[in-house]
Order: sequence, then C-alpha cells, then structure tokens
Amino acid sequence: MEFLLIGAAVGLFSGLFGIGGALLATPLLRLAGVEPLLALATPLPAIIPTALSGIAAYWRHRLVDWGTSAGILLGGVPGTLLGALLTRWIGGSILMLLTGALLLAVGLRFLWESWRGGDASPAASAPPPLAPSPLSLLGLGFGTGMVSGLLAIGGGIILVPVLTHGFGFPLKRALATSLVCVAGMALPGTVAHAWLGHVAPQVLLPFLLGSIPLAYLGGSLALVLSSRTLRLLYGSVVVAFALFFLWTQWRN
Repeated sequence: MEFLLIGAAVGLFSGLFGIGGALLATPLLRLAGVEPLLALATPLPAIIPTALSGIAAYWRHRLVDWGTSAGILLGGVPGTLLGALLTRWIGGSILMLLTGALLLAVGLRFLWESWRGGDASPAASAPPPLAPSPLSLLGLGFGTGMVSGLLAIGGGIILVPVLTHGFGFPLKRALATSLVCVAGMALPGTVAHAWLGHVAPQVLLPFLLGSIPLAYLGGSLALVLSSRTLRLLYGSVVVAFALFFLWTQWRN
C-alpha cells in the first residue's frame, strides 16, 4: 500500500511540474526501507508511462515542441547509458546524498524565481524567441542524460530550468517538452539499470498503479495554474522534503 501511495504522489508531481518524478521517488522509497540502489533505479521504468500520461494532458493544447525534444534525445540517450554504467563504481549512500543535494538546489531555484515577483513567462502557446541550435540541444541532452543515468532520473529537473532560462521557452511549453525527453531518456536508463540488477519488480508494480492516473491529473492542474504559483508550490515542497531527506541520510 505504501508503494501505491508513493507512486500516486510522484505521478501527481510528474504531471504538475513536468518532471518524471524519480528524483522524488528515490528518497521516498529509501525512507520506506528500500535498499539504496533499488530505491534509485526501481522508479525509472515507471517514468515512461507516467510521463506519457502527463504528456497527454499537454498534447491537447499543442504545447510540445517536438523538434527540440528530438534534438535533446539524440544526445540524451547515449549520455543516459554512460551515466547508468557509472553507478557500478559509485556507492549507494553517495548517490542518495547527491540526489538530496540536487533536489535542494532545484527547489531553492524555483523559490527564488517565485520570490522575484510577477509572472514574466510569455504566453504558454508562444514560440521561443530564438530556435536552439542543434549543437546546443545535443550538448544539453548529453549532459542531462549523464545525470539521468547516474541518479536514475528522467532529467526534467534539469531540462525545465534550461529550456525556460537558457532558450526562453514559456514555462508550460518547457514542462510539456521536458516530459517527452523524460520518457525518451528513461527507456535506455531502464534497460541499463535492469541489466545491473537495480530494479525491484515487487516495488515497481504498485508504484505504477498509483503514478499513471495521477500524472494525468497533475498535467491537467498545471494548465489552470499560473507559472508563478507552480514555481512557489514546487519550490516550497521540494526544499522542505530535500532538507528532511538529507538529514535522515546523513544520520545513517
């Protein structure tokens, strides 16, 4: 039952904030007693259907930039495979601390953006002011893929800030485009981590049952909330949770 509830919470955040959810799922599963490497990689297969469920909500509003997604995935797939293989030489405890630190950094960034005041994002349907170059998309994809494979995350936690601040995407278009990349990079990461024995099926199934329907609900909610509200809500929850998780892991 607890894995079902964790999946539901992660699915809601996935659709609401354009992330695959594994970055949140890993500490939640770890706190539920799952071994570090299994907590790290088991949520990864769930990212694929969860992200697709979130994409469906954005698809109806034509918010996905397919060209940008394709360019990122060209670099992201090999980067993900390389990052996943590196987990063979890095301890589970270190990876847990890295996960918590990344979570805290991203949460603080979203809070800072919210506290700046106003909603400076362009309209959700507006195109980016300048089309990203193919080389920049490949580089972004490879770097994101490396982190995704190493920490078994989809990569949306990195892609959304870069798409909005680096390429000028409206937040909701960045969220939608990010979910496509998240789903695409989760597939090779899943294969690599399953081959390494880091995926626990008994945890994955109830996690999936909870996450998929809630991801669609999250995507639907994101469409009616302002970008500033999304940033404030996400940042507040993530910072509080990251601090708690880092404290528990440091004690252990």
